[in-house]
Amino acid sequence: MMKVLRSKTALQAGVALSLLLAGRAQAAPEAPAATAQARAQLIGQANTAFREGRYADSREAWLAVWKLDRSQVAACNIGALSHRMGDPVMAVRWLSLCKEIMRAPRTPDERALYASRLADLASARQLVGELRVVAPAGASLTIDGDPAEVAAGGAVPVLPGRHLVRAELGGAAGEVEVDVPRGETREARLKLREPEPEPKAPAHARSGSARVPRREPPAPPASRLVVLAGGIGAGVFVAAGAGLFAWGEVELNAGIRAAENAGPNRCYLPSPACDRAHAHWDTMETARAFGAASLILGGVVAAGTLGYALWPRQRAELVVSAGAVAVRGVW
Repeated sequence: MMKVLRSKTALQAGVALSLLLAGRAQAAPEAPAATAQARAQLIGQANTAFREGRYADSREAWLAVWKLDRSQVAACNIGALSHRMGDPVMAVRWLSLCKEIMRAPRTPDERALYASRLADLASARQLVGELRVVAPAGASLTIDGDPAEVAAGGAVPVLPGRHLVRAELGGAAGEVEVDVPRGETREARLKLREPEPEPKAPAHARSGSARVPRREPPAPPASRLVVLAGGIGAGVFVAAGAGLFAWGEVELNAGIRAAENAGPNRCYLPSPACDRAHAHWDTMETARAFGAASLILGGVVAAGTLGYALWPRQRAELVVSAGAVAVRGVW
């Protein structure tokens, strides 16, 4: 049983290697001798690197082959190597191209090769999303800052996540951010806009002949001064009223102590102590009266200041131009 499994594993590995490197006889039409020699040398390097497990070097060699003849063998091997290297974006891109240009399989080996590459393409597509870009014809496209080539009606494979798509054409540009989930296709529709013109500087500023006058800090408007003065006045009146009430409380207690010193009669009979007590109580009443008036006046000033600050009013704005001086009202 173990011998059967080992022979089967070896057969699968041999088939995978033959599928990856197959098709060299399916190259493009005959090229000049120098090009054919360079192509053969690059294919040899690619095969050697693959057998040694250097997949990145093998892919670089096949990319160089693609630049020479753009054969289906190069496109299919680049896609298959990218899939083995865990690069699903390049795998989908090149295996899709391989599927487009690959001729219809006619032999069992070609059908197995075709099925293998379709399976790799389906597996890689499960790891990426696709962006279908809609932009004006001829616009140069970038995705996350990297140039992107989009075939007519085609989609660009990208890693799942948020991507910035930008298009430029004749000075106009547009960009949009698109969130692409895994295994799904999202559309990026771009509208190009002309750049806004920069404001022109005044003639004297462009010529440099006139000096720009120094701007002084603006003085506080009169309304702020009124509000500030009203707030200070209200605070003074309220503080004075509270102080007078406190003074009245002191005089009340002083009058009570003077009445207690008058003896048991509690100022029913005239005495110097009673005179002092009555004097303290009179002062207390006066302090309370003035305190109440001060508090009321402070409240009135505070209310008036608040109303002045919140009530909309018209102010004059001075507008100076080159030819005249105008005054206009602004609410």
